[in-house]
Amino acid sequence: MRKLSFFLLMAAIILIGGSCKRTSSFGSVKSDNFSNGKAGEIILVLDSSKWTVAQIDELRNFFNQPQPAINQIEPMFDILTFSNRDFTAYFQRHRNIIRFDINPDYAANHFQIIENNWSSPQIYAYFKGNNADTCMALFRANDSLILQRFYENDLKRSQTYFARIQEESISKLIKAKFNIQLTVPNHYFVAADYEDFLWLRFRTEKNDRFIMIYRTPATELTQENLIAARNEMTQKYVPGAVKGAYPIVAEKLGFPIVKPLSKGNKEGMEMRGLWESVNDKMGGPFYSFTFPSTDGQYNITVDGFVYAPQEPKRDYLREVEAIVKTVR
Repeated sequence: MRKLSFFLLMAAIILIGGSCKRTSSFGSVKSDNFSNGKAGEIILVLDSSKWTVAQIDELRNFFNQPQPAINQIEPMFDILTFSNRDFTAYFQRHRNIIRFDINPDYAANHFQIIENNWSSPQIYAYFKGNNADTCMALFRANDSLILQRFYENDLKRSQTYFARIQEESISKLIKAKFNIQLTVPNHYFVAADYEDFLWLRFRTEKNDRFIMIYRTPATELTQENLIAARNEMTQKYVPGAVKGAYPIVAEKLGFPIVKPLSKGNKEGMEMRGLWESVNDKMGGPFYSFTFPSTDGQYNITVDGFVYAPQEPKRDYLREVEAIVKTVR
Protein backbone atom coordinates (compact mmCIF):
# COMPACT_ATOMS: atom_id res chain seq x y z
CA MET A 1 0.00 0.00 0.00
CA ARG A 2 1.28 3.47 -0.81
CA LYS A 3 2.30 6.01 1.84
CA LEU A 4 -1.22 7.42 2.01
CA SER A 5 -2.66 6.13 5.26
CA PHE A 6 -5.42 3.57 4.94
CA PHE A 7 -7.40 5.46 7.54
CA LEU A 8 -6.98 8.81 5.77
CA LEU A 9 -8.23 7.18 2.58
CA MET A 10 -11.06 5.67 4.57
CA ALA A 11 -12.15 9.10 5.80
CA ALA A 12 -12.00 10.56 2.31
CA ILE A 13 -14.19 7.81 0.88
CA ILE A 14 -16.81 8.32 3.55
CA LEU A 15 -16.84 12.10 3.21
CA ILE A 16 -17.49 11.71 -0.51
CA GLY A 17 -20.35 9.30 0.20
CA GLY A 18 -24.05 10.09 0.46
CA SER A 19 -25.51 12.62 2.84
CA CYS A 20 -28.19 10.46 4.38
CA LYS A 21 -28.23 9.43 8.02
CA ARG A 22 -26.98 5.88 8.49
CA THR A 23 -27.83 3.73 11.49
CA SER A 24 -25.65 0.74 12.40
CA SER A 25 -24.92 -1.41 15.42
CA PHE A 26 -22.35 1.17 16.48
CA GLY A 27 -24.75 4.07 16.75
CA SER A 28 -26.33 6.66 14.50
CA VAL A 29 -23.77 8.50 12.38
CA LYS A 30 -24.47 11.31 9.93
CA SER A 31 -22.38 10.51 6.89
CA ASP A 32 -22.47 14.14 5.74
CA ASN A 33 -20.88 15.18 9.03
CA PHE A 34 -18.37 12.37 9.53
CA SER A 35 -15.50 13.45 11.78
CA ASN A 36 -12.11 14.12 10.21
CA GLY A 37 -8.54 13.48 11.36
CA LYS A 38 -6.14 10.58 11.13
CA ALA A 39 -6.31 7.45 13.27
CA GLY A 40 -4.64 7.91 16.65
CA GLU A 41 -4.73 11.71 16.48
CA ILE A 42 -5.84 14.28 19.06
CA ILE A 43 -6.29 18.04 18.73
CA LEU A 44 -5.09 19.88 21.84
CA VAL A 45 -6.46 23.43 22.11
CA LEU A 46 -4.88 25.84 24.57
CA ASP A 47 -3.30 29.28 24.70
CA SER A 48 0.35 28.65 25.52
CA SER A 49 0.87 32.10 27.07
CA LYS A 50 -1.35 31.02 29.97
CA TRP A 51 0.58 27.80 30.65
CA THR A 52 4.03 26.84 31.83
CA VAL A 53 6.25 24.72 29.61
CA ALA A 54 6.15 21.97 32.24
CA GLN A 55 2.33 21.91 32.21
CA ILE A 56 2.15 21.66 28.43
CA ASP A 57 4.79 18.92 28.46
CA GLU A 58 2.76 17.00 31.05
CA LEU A 59 -0.32 17.10 28.84
CA ARG A 60 1.58 16.01 25.75
CA ASN A 61 3.54 13.29 27.55
CA PHE A 62 0.34 11.80 28.94
CA PHE A 63 -1.17 11.26 25.50
CA ASN A 64 2.21 10.31 24.04
CA GLN A 65 2.60 7.43 26.49
CA PRO A 66 3.49 4.18 24.71
CA GLN A 67 0.74 2.12 23.15
CA PRO A 68 0.62 -1.08 25.23
CA ALA A 69 1.50 -4.48 23.81
CA ILE A 70 3.34 -3.67 20.63
CA ASN A 71 6.93 -4.72 20.03
CA GLN A 72 8.28 -1.20 19.50
CA ILE A 73 7.68 2.17 21.15
CA GLU A 74 4.81 4.09 19.55
CA PRO A 75 2.69 6.81 21.18
CA MET A 76 -0.93 6.09 22.01
CA PHE A 77 -1.86 9.33 20.27
CA ASP A 78 -0.29 11.90 17.98
CA ILE A 79 -1.03 15.48 19.02
CA LEU A 80 -1.83 18.58 16.97
CA THR A 81 -1.79 21.78 19.05
CA PHE A 82 -3.78 24.92 18.27
CA SER A 83 -4.63 28.13 20.11
CA ASN A 84 -8.27 28.90 20.80
CA ARG A 85 -8.11 31.61 18.13
CA ASP A 86 -6.90 29.12 15.51
CA PHE A 87 -9.43 26.46 16.47
CA THR A 88 -11.51 26.97 13.33
CA ALA A 89 -14.57 25.15 12.02
CA TYR A 90 -12.53 22.59 10.09
CA PHE A 91 -10.62 21.49 13.21
CA GLN A 92 -13.81 21.49 15.26
CA ARG A 93 -14.90 18.48 13.17
CA HIS A 94 -11.92 16.40 14.31
CA ARG A 95 -12.62 13.00 15.89
CA ASN A 96 -10.82 13.68 19.23
CA ILE A 97 -10.52 17.15 20.80
CA ILE A 98 -9.32 18.31 24.20
CA ARG A 99 -9.75 22.04 24.78
CA PHE A 100 -8.75 24.35 27.63
CA ASP A 101 -10.66 27.63 27.82
CA ILE A 102 -9.00 29.85 30.46
CA ASN A 103 -10.29 33.28 31.50
CA PRO A 104 -9.59 34.93 34.88
CA ASP A 105 -13.15 36.27 34.86
CA TYR A 106 -14.68 32.79 35.07
CA ALA A 107 -16.19 32.28 38.52
CA ALA A 108 -16.04 28.48 38.48
CA ASN A 109 -14.03 25.67 36.95
CA HIS A 110 -15.74 23.08 34.80
CA PHE A 111 -14.99 19.88 32.89
CA GLN A 112 -17.22 17.80 30.65
CA ILE A 113 -17.00 15.22 27.89
CA ILE A 114 -19.36 15.92 25.00
CA GLU A 115 -20.15 13.38 22.30
CA ASN A 116 -20.69 14.43 18.68
CA ASN A 117 -20.61 18.16 19.39
CA TRP A 118 -19.56 19.26 15.88
CA SER A 119 -19.27 15.95 14.00
CA SER A 120 -19.80 12.23 14.45
CA PRO A 121 -18.32 10.14 15.93
CA GLN A 122 -16.50 12.69 18.08
CA ILE A 123 -15.28 13.04 21.66
CA TYR A 124 -14.81 16.62 22.88
CA ALA A 125 -13.17 17.02 26.30
CA TYR A 126 -13.80 20.61 27.38
CA PHE A 127 -12.15 22.39 30.31
CA LYS A 128 -13.30 25.84 31.41
CA GLY A 129 -11.36 27.51 34.21
CA ASN A 130 -9.89 30.73 35.55
CA ASN A 131 -6.25 29.58 35.57
CA ALA A 132 -4.03 26.79 34.29
CA ASP A 133 -3.40 25.26 37.72
CA THR A 134 -7.06 24.53 38.36
CA CYS A 135 -7.48 23.17 34.83
CA MET A 136 -4.49 20.87 35.35
CA ALA A 137 -6.00 19.61 38.60
CA LEU A 138 -9.23 18.82 36.75
CA PHE A 139 -7.28 17.11 33.99
CA ARG A 140 -5.27 14.93 36.39
CA ALA A 141 -8.49 13.83 38.10
CA ASN A 142 -9.99 12.76 34.77
CA ASP A 143 -7.02 11.86 32.56
CA SER A 144 -7.62 8.10 32.48
CA LEU A 145 -11.28 8.58 31.56
CA ILE A 146 -10.38 10.97 28.75
CA LEU A 147 -7.75 8.60 27.38
CA GLN A 148 -10.22 5.72 27.42
CA ARG A 149 -12.93 7.73 25.66
CA PHE A 150 -10.51 8.88 22.94
CA TYR A 151 -9.31 5.32 22.42
CA GLU A 152 -12.83 3.92 22.23
CA ASN A 153 -13.82 6.67 19.81
CA ASP A 154 -10.97 5.72 17.47
CA LEU A 155 -12.27 2.15 17.46
CA LYS A 156 -15.86 3.32 16.96
CA ARG A 157 -14.93 5.43 13.95
CA SER A 158 -13.30 2.42 12.31
CA GLN A 159 -16.28 0.21 13.18
CA THR A 160 -18.68 2.70 11.63
CA TYR A 161 -16.71 2.56 8.41
CA PHE A 162 -16.38 -1.23 8.46
CA ALA A 163 -20.17 -1.53 8.78
CA ARG A 164 -20.46 0.28 5.43
CA ILE A 165 -18.03 -2.02 3.60
CA GLN A 166 -18.50 -5.32 5.41
CA GLU A 167 -18.10 -8.55 3.48
CA GLU A 168 -21.54 -10.12 3.80
CA SER A 169 -20.41 -13.60 2.72
CA ILE A 170 -17.82 -13.73 5.51
CA SER A 171 -20.32 -12.44 8.08
CA LYS A 172 -22.76 -15.18 7.07
CA LEU A 173 -20.02 -17.82 7.29
CA ILE A 174 -19.07 -16.70 10.80
CA LYS A 175 -22.70 -16.72 11.91
CA ALA A 176 -23.23 -20.23 10.54
CA LYS A 177 -20.03 -21.67 12.09
CA PHE A 178 -19.94 -19.95 15.48
CA ASN A 179 -23.41 -18.42 16.01
CA ILE A 180 -21.94 -14.94 16.47
CA GLN A 181 -22.09 -11.75 14.43
CA LEU A 182 -18.85 -10.03 13.42
CA THR A 183 -18.37 -7.08 11.09
CA VAL A 184 -15.48 -7.83 8.73
CA PRO A 185 -14.50 -5.26 6.06
CA ASN A 186 -14.29 -6.45 2.48
CA HIS A 187 -10.51 -6.22 2.16
CA TYR A 188 -10.23 -9.42 4.24
CA PHE A 189 -10.47 -12.86 2.65
CA VAL A 190 -10.81 -16.40 4.01
CA ALA A 191 -7.33 -17.93 4.33
CA ALA A 192 -8.37 -21.16 6.09
CA ASP A 193 -11.69 -22.72 7.06
CA TYR A 194 -11.98 -25.74 9.37
CA GLU A 195 -14.76 -27.08 11.56
CA ASP A 196 -13.63 -25.23 14.69
CA PHE A 197 -11.40 -22.55 13.17
CA LEU A 198 -11.65 -19.70 10.67
CA TRP A 199 -8.68 -17.58 9.56
CA LEU A 200 -9.19 -14.27 7.75
CA ARG A 201 -6.38 -12.30 6.17
CA PHE A 202 -5.63 -8.89 4.67
CA ARG A 203 -2.34 -8.74 2.75
CA THR A 204 -0.39 -5.77 1.41
CA GLU A 205 3.13 -5.60 0.03
CA LYS A 206 4.49 -4.62 3.44
CA ASN A 207 2.23 -6.17 6.08
CA ASP A 208 -0.41 -8.71 7.00
CA ARG A 209 -3.43 -8.33 9.26
CA PHE A 210 -5.27 -11.41 10.48
CA ILE A 211 -8.52 -12.30 12.21
CA MET A 212 -8.97 -15.75 13.77
CA ILE A 213 -12.22 -17.14 15.15
CA TYR A 214 -12.01 -20.47 16.94
CA ARG A 215 -14.01 -22.74 19.22
CA THR A 216 -12.48 -24.76 22.07
CA PRO A 217 -13.99 -26.89 24.86
CA ALA A 218 -15.36 -24.84 27.75
CA THR A 219 -12.78 -24.11 30.43
CA GLU A 220 -12.29 -21.42 33.02
CA LEU A 221 -11.09 -18.24 31.30
CA THR A 222 -7.74 -18.01 33.07
CA GLN A 223 -4.61 -16.55 31.51
CA GLU A 224 -3.00 -19.99 31.43
CA ASN A 225 -5.97 -21.54 29.64
CA LEU A 226 -6.29 -18.68 27.16
CA ILE A 227 -2.61 -18.90 26.22
CA ALA A 228 -2.74 -22.69 25.91
CA ALA A 229 -5.83 -22.58 23.69
CA ARG A 230 -4.39 -19.94 21.38
CA ASN A 231 -1.09 -21.77 21.04
CA GLU A 232 -2.86 -25.05 20.29
CA MET A 233 -4.97 -23.49 17.53
CA THR A 234 -2.17 -21.53 15.88
CA GLN A 235 0.17 -24.54 15.91
CA LYS A 236 -2.55 -26.65 14.33
CA TYR A 237 -3.89 -24.22 11.74
CA VAL A 238 -1.54 -21.24 11.12
CA PRO A 239 1.65 -22.25 9.28
CA GLY A 240 4.67 -19.99 9.44
CA ALA A 241 6.77 -18.68 6.56
CA VAL A 242 9.21 -21.59 6.84
CA LYS A 243 8.59 -25.30 7.34
CA GLY A 244 7.92 -26.21 10.95
CA ALA A 245 7.24 -22.60 12.04
CA TYR A 246 4.06 -21.41 13.74
CA PRO A 247 3.04 -18.49 16.01
CA ILE A 248 2.68 -18.69 19.79
CA VAL A 249 2.00 -16.20 22.58
CA ALA A 250 5.20 -14.48 23.73
CA GLU A 251 5.23 -14.63 27.53
CA LYS A 252 7.68 -11.84 28.24
CA LEU A 253 7.95 -8.15 29.18
CA GLY A 254 4.87 -8.41 31.40
CA PHE A 255 2.68 -9.67 28.56
CA PRO A 256 0.12 -10.88 27.82
CA ILE A 257 -2.31 -8.72 29.77
CA VAL A 258 -5.64 -10.43 30.53
CA LYS A 259 -8.67 -8.49 31.78
CA PRO A 260 -12.44 -9.00 32.04
CA LEU A 261 -14.40 -7.48 29.17
CA SER A 262 -18.10 -6.93 28.51
CA LYS A 263 -18.81 -6.31 24.85
CA GLY A 264 -22.33 -6.20 23.48
CA ASN A 265 -24.10 -9.21 24.98
CA LYS A 266 -20.84 -11.09 25.62
CA GLU A 267 -19.04 -11.42 28.95
CA GLY A 268 -15.50 -12.76 28.81
CA MET A 269 -11.80 -11.97 28.91
CA GLU A 270 -9.65 -9.87 26.63
CA MET A 271 -6.00 -10.74 26.09
CA ARG A 272 -3.52 -8.23 24.74
CA GLY A 273 0.08 -9.09 24.01
CA LEU A 274 2.78 -10.17 21.59
CA TRP A 275 3.16 -13.23 19.40
CA GLU A 276 6.38 -14.82 18.23
CA SER A 277 7.25 -17.69 15.91
CA VAL A 278 8.61 -21.07 16.81
CA ASN A 279 11.48 -21.91 14.43
CA ASP A 280 11.42 -18.44 12.87
CA LYS A 281 12.01 -14.77 13.76
CA MET A 282 8.57 -13.40 12.96
CA GLY A 283 6.43 -11.65 15.56
CA GLY A 284 4.07 -8.78 16.33
CA PRO A 285 1.13 -7.65 18.48
CA PHE A 286 -2.27 -9.31 18.96
CA TYR A 287 -5.59 -8.67 20.66
CA SER A 288 -8.25 -11.28 21.50
CA PHE A 289 -11.62 -11.62 23.20
CA THR A 290 -12.83 -14.98 24.55
CA PHE A 291 -16.32 -15.71 25.89
CA PRO A 292 -18.57 -18.74 26.52
CA SER A 293 -20.79 -19.98 23.70
CA THR A 294 -24.54 -19.56 24.08
CA ASP A 295 -24.99 -23.20 25.10
CA GLY A 296 -22.04 -23.09 27.51
CA GLN A 297 -20.29 -26.05 25.91
CA TYR A 298 -17.48 -24.07 24.29
CA ASN A 299 -15.33 -21.00 24.52
CA ILE A 300 -15.36 -18.78 21.44
CA THR A 301 -12.33 -16.61 20.69
CA VAL A 302 -12.10 -13.75 18.22
CA ASP A 303 -8.47 -12.76 17.75
CA GLY A 304 -6.70 -10.15 15.65
CA PHE A 305 -2.95 -10.03 15.06
CA VAL A 306 -0.51 -8.08 12.93
CA TYR A 307 2.72 -8.72 11.08
CA ALA A 308 4.35 -5.48 9.89
CA PRO A 309 8.13 -5.80 10.38
CA GLN A 310 9.13 -2.53 8.68
CA GLU A 311 6.23 -0.32 9.73
CA PRO A 312 4.54 1.27 12.74
CA LYS A 313 1.96 -1.15 14.11
CA ARG A 314 -0.33 0.91 16.33
CA ASP A 315 -2.97 1.72 13.73
CA TYR A 316 -2.95 -1.80 12.29
CA LEU A 317 -3.44 -3.27 15.76
CA ARG A 318 -6.34 -0.90 16.40
CA GLU A 319 -7.91 -1.96 13.12
CA VAL A 320 -8.01 -5.62 14.14
CA GLU A 321 -9.08 -4.72 17.68
CA ALA A 322 -11.95 -2.69 16.24
CA ILE A 323 -13.03 -5.71 14.19
CA VAL A 324 -12.79 -8.05 17.19
CA LYS A 325 -14.93 -5.68 19.23
CA THR A 326 -17.80 -5.73 16.73
CA VAL A 327 -18.68 -9.21 18.03
CA ARG A 328 -22.23 -9.64 19.25
